[in-house]
Amino acid sequence: MTTNPIHLLWFRRDLRLTDNEIVTLATANNAPVLPFFIIDPWFYQWADIGKARVRFLFESLEDLDCNLQNFGSRLILLEGNSIDVLQEITRQLIEEKYKPKLYFNRDVQVEYGIDRDKAIIDLYENLNLDFHLGLSTFLQAQDNRSQWFQEYYSYQRQSTFLTPESINVPLISLRLPQITFTELKHKYHHFWSTNKVYFRGGETQAQAMLGSFLEGRFNGYHWKLSRPWLAQQKATSHLSPHLAFGTTSTRTVYQRTKMRAEELKTENQPKAEFSLKAFRDRLRWRDSFTQRLYFYPEIAYKNRYPEFDEWYTLESLSPQKQELFHAFKEGLTGFPLVDASMRQLKAMGWMNFRMRAMCATFLTINCGISWHHGAKHYMNYLVDGDLAINNWQWQMQAGITNPLSETFRIYNPNKNIQDKDPYLKFIYYWVDELRGYSLPEIIQAKYAGSSSYPQPIVDWSYTRKANGKIISQLRKKVRERLILEGGEEYKSAVAAKETVEKYWQYKDKEYKKIKGN
Repeated sequence: MTTNPIHLLWFRRDLRLTDNEIVTLATANNAPVLPFFIIDPWFYQWADIGKARVRFLFESLEDLDCNLQNFGSRLILLEGNSIDVLQEITRQLIEEKYKPKLYFNRDVQVEYGIDRDKAIIDLYENLNLDFHLGLSTFLQAQDNRSQWFQEYYSYQRQSTFLTPESINVPLISLRLPQITFTELKHKYHHFWSTNKVYFRGGETQAQAMLGSFLEGRFNGYHWKLSRPWLAQQKATSHLSPHLAFGTTSTRTVYQRTKMRAEELKTENQPKAEFSLKAFRDRLRWRDSFTQRLYFYPEIAYKNRYPEFDEWYTLESLSPQKQELFHAFKEGLTGFPLVDASMRQLKAMGWMNFRMRAMCATFLTINCGISWHHGAKHYMNYLVDGDLAINNWQWQMQAGITNPLSETFRIYNPNKNIQDKDPYLKFIYYWVDELRGYSLPEIIQAKYAGSSSYPQPIVDWSYTRKANGKIISQLRKKVRERLILEGGEEYKSAVAAKETVEKYWQYKDKEYKKIKGN
């Protein structure tokens, strides 16, 4: 029986045509290609869904469709359970005397996705059909931490995958539940309706954002990234949602950043070079979180070490802690920098990294509320929400990770005002109640009694000492157990501690060198 080959190009978290392995391979040799995305209702019902993120996704899909149309193709939007849809589309193609080959990239997020991909691979193997499982970004196939760093940079330096010059569009009609973009926006309108959009999705936007960053926004990145007002004004790359949805690849960002650094080297601009080096380091840290979640998906919701299960739990909050958590979410804690950050999160769907960390520490250490609740709240709003980064960072700020270090960080929100927002631009922008008060007046809470701004919901110094002691004791338990047991878990903890120490030693050395110029 004669069968005609056809390539199924399944987009997921890789919504681009440039440097996309499956796009290059699926369109090679003029093979007929069906590009599609599945609107799986499960993803729009789970607890960690985010309104801003779904809108960004839909915009990215629309842009991908537009770019495909430039090749005479289009993005087919299918709706339903991913496994059922793939099974049906494959069955129909076989009936029509086609031999489908499925192209899709590894997806690193929730366990649902892991189970889904395994079921689809099993389906194609049982049908004796070919499939290609590619990489949207660098991932080790086998867990080998000692080689990760070297393999990561080897991947980033490889040539990017070529964008197709043409796409062969097959004349075929699918009897499947398709949905148009107009229908998509109508059906999921509660995700689409927002007062203001701060981050627009799509490969076209990603390329423009990277271009403007490398044109000049990168200057001073190494210190501006921790200043919330400057970060809000795009002193940081603002590429995080694009990296989360794959509208650009980390390799493209790395290579273009590296090229810009080489140009600066010839212009003798060491501080600018340092800013781009700091940015590439952050890019690597991001990918290392992705790698960790790929091998250990359970860390998205489970404490890294069981000793913390008695303190950090998914259990419902007591009435007292519910009040604290509500104040935290609404930006009504009485700590101006925390409140400005939380209000920014609800409005923009974004915060710079320093404020994310500070707020996470405040909730977990000072309020004594489990990181699980804070992580879910972040994911409900973040446009760049990524379980690999978000939930692991919450564990880090909660004092769980790196237990072989005898110290952990507890941010002082008021000290951070002086260090990170001394001119109060960020606080004035988001906390109307405090406009007109000076920095000393805000630090000393001189507004009390004459402003509607609330009093602090906790005694920061007391909770830092009391709850900080509890976390220290739990970390000590973990440390003692790891040392006593030895084995792989201990080796992993040693490697984590050494990695963190070497990183900061190197950064400190490089920063001192730059300051001397």
